[in-house]
Amino acid sequence: MSTEEVIKALEQVKAYCASNLLDPLDYALHVFKHFKRAGIEDPVHADFSKLTPNSNSQSPEEKK
Repeated sequence: MSTEEVIKALEQVKAYCASNLLDPLDYALHVFKHFKRAGIEDPVHADFSKLTPNSNSQSPEEKK
């Protein structure tokens, strides 16, 4: 499954999600969108040791 497929699926699930689970779902979407921007198409098998921190990227909690 690709990162793009996961993002689309999570966005569809969000429409039916209980309100108390929206923040964790938004966080998961943020993570997968970050993966996509970083060019990671298969996060399960990715080598994350090659990623560098991006100070411009904030999680949903950091934006509050």
